[in-house]
Amino acid sequence: MKFFDVLPALAENELLKRGVMTDELLYCVKADLDGEGCYIDVYITFTKEALSVLSGYEKYGRMQRGSKRKNLVEFSVSDYSEYPLKDIEEMYVDRHVNSARLMIKSKLGEEFPIARFSLGFADKFEKFSQRVNLTVKGEPIDDSLLEGIKTHCPICGEPFPDPNRPVCPRCVDRRSVFKRLLSLFLEFKTAVILILITIILSNVFAVLSPVFGSQMLYDDVLSEGGKYYGKILMIVMIIASINLAGMIMRIISGIITSKIVPVVTHRLRLKIFSSMQHLSLDFFTSKQTGSLMSRVDRDSQNIYWFFTDIVPYGITNVVKIIGIAVIMLMISPLLSIGIILTITVIEVVQHNFYRSQRKLYRKYDVAMRSANSVLSDVMNGQRVVKSFAREDTEIERYRVKNTDAFTINTRINSRLANTIPVIWTFYRIVNKLVFCLGAVLVIKGYILFGALSALISYTEMAMDPINFFTWIGDRWARCMDAASRMFEITDAIATVKEDDDPIRIKNMKGDIELRNVAFEYEAGHPIIKNVSFRVQSGHMFGIVGKTGAGKSTIINLIARLYDVTGGEILIDGVPIRKIAFEDLRRNIGIVSQETFLFIGSIADNIRYADPEASMEEVIEAAKSANAHEFITKLPEGYNTKIGEGGISLSGGEKQRISIARAIIQKPNILILDEATASMDTRTERKIQNAIDSLKKGRTIISIAHRLSTLRDADMLCVIENGELKEMGTHDELIRTKGKYYELYKLQSEALQFIQE
Repeated sequence: MKFFDVLPALAENELLKRGVMTDELLYCVKADLDGEGCYIDVYITFTKEALSVLSGYEKYGRMQRGSKRKNLVEFSVSDYSEYPLKDIEEMYVDRHVNSARLMIKSKLGEEFPIARFSLGFADKFEKFSQRVNLTVKGEPIDDSLLEGIKTHCPICGEPFPDPNRPVCPRCVDRRSVFKRLLSLFLEFKTAVILILITIILSNVFAVLSPVFGSQMLYDDVLSEGGKYYGKILMIVMIIASINLAGMIMRIISGIITSKIVPVVTHRLRLKIFSSMQHLSLDFFTSKQTGSLMSRVDRDSQNIYWFFTDIVPYGITNVVKIIGIAVIMLMISPLLSIGIILTITVIEVVQHNFYRSQRKLYRKYDVAMRSANSVLSDVMNGQRVVKSFAREDTEIERYRVKNTDAFTINTRINSRLANTIPVIWTFYRIVNKLVFCLGAVLVIKGYILFGALSALISYTEMAMDPINFFTWIGDRWARCMDAASRMFEITDAIATVKEDDDPIRIKNMKGDIELRNVAFEYEAGHPIIKNVSFRVQSGHMFGIVGKTGAGKSTIINLIARLYDVTGGEILIDGVPIRKIAFEDLRRNIGIVSQETFLFIGSIADNIRYADPEASMEEVIEAAKSANAHEFITKLPEGYNTKIGEGGISLSGGEKQRISIARAIIQKPNILILDEATASMDTRTERKIQNAIDSLKKGRTIISIAHRLSTLRDADMLCVIENGELKEMGTHDELIRTKGKYYELYKLQSEALQFIQE
């Protein structure tokens, strides 16, 4: 039995009471609204015979300590309905603005809702509906795409912010995050042990200093009858030795830390970046550049504080505060208990204060990423901004985002400003009261002056740990949030994964077959619908259709930038899911309509697909792409820098470099997605001649709006609304006078109009 939502035992018992064989249940989903839009708990599940809808109210008991989820103690049933599957024609999701309905269409033609739910749950209900419909039709169900995919937090039940990252920021375990950060030090065990030893010793010496410098000096050296009366030089030497030893320990600790921490943070950035690179394309298409850059840059900087401030100084101040507490209790238990209780109260107040601060820090991070994303968009889109004179609009858009971040940051600082001074004032008042009470005890002879002096020194010394624990909470909150975001990325599951035992194909022949391929970016909104065709090796295959028909999506699926949600694609008779990524990427070259060139020289951009390519091969590829002529006219030829800090190229020039980059890869399968869209007719003809020369021994899949460029294709297919409408050669499709003929006729009339 597979569940989109877990069916609680109490709800399962209620189904048993109504004669439902729960051991035969196939799937279950939970809705959260009734027909009027009021909140209610609705479980929908089915067997091969009937669909059951159980509505009621869940009652939870007290949350147990250490648990993040309450136990369900009662399920009060308000309604139960059952629908035989044989009476169901179709189940579908009817979406509205903020909610959606789960609808049933009966075989009698009647349509009615059986549940309502918040719009955020629409994805799982779409998948649930698909499985009900397949069960009704008696067709097999492929659950392989569900394996490992989690859309909702199992603790709080809320949807994950990003389906590609199954981590709930509300329920993340801070202790586990802390442990994982500490584990990064495991590679430096010897150095870490030395750091700990030096930190502990330096603080032991620091804590011992007032014992010799105050209590022993005044009570045992300067007082008549003291144990060491008159031996001032000895005490001075002891004090100097303790201070010198403590300073040496701190220097050693600082040197080791300064060598380790940069290495750890360097690896952190590489870890975040490399984790991103192993994620699938849909991860990047759903994120803004500014947000991702913030992950690598600002989050790694916040985690840097963990290693430079939180860990070393945290250990330092914990050792110091424990040592201070022990010695103070030995000197005067009465005064020490008052001071320790004060410190305890302060720490409890601070803990609760910074726990609430963490929510603000997360909001501030989201606001800053949003502002940075706007900044990145505008910087990259300056040509468009200037063209449409939208400077003021973009200024306002950034102002709004920046104001949101400013408002949250102001609230954070305001809370700090209103809370921290109160804490310090309270501590200083207690400190003065301790001094006054101690003076009374000295006068009455309960303690000696040296002991009181040492006690006051320890009270002052305790201010450093208190000060640390006061401000480190702020940094701790930021660090833990940054670390949880880092681990969200490093733990993210790639939606397109290599098979555990991939099949290696060093040189592909180029036979491509699509069998009943279906694909959807969002559940319930199919982009490709049951498409089947075959591309023979060494042939040129053209894909035509209107904008948005799904042509580019098909080639993205063939290159396995996305995985199909139905059917399968085979290359040389092998399902592409089983082919090793390295072989697939090496054998398939893509020239996209969205040209992207990296910062660097033209030669480096061309040899990006093959870094070992010689200069002769680079020039030959450029000639094949009709790019050599304009490259040689540039100031530094193939060494001319492009991108940031370099010269700007036209769209057609960029496209030709992109084609040269694909050619130098020497792929067995070459995919051209509107490869000549940015070129004039004369250049386009030259590119077509170059492509013709590449046909030999290669499989070429070409997408083009201008049908004249595909006349010589061995086979053409027409895609409309994600469906395959017709296939054949150019002449065959013209004779059948179908969709291709309509497109060809429209373009011919347009060209004739232009000539007139």
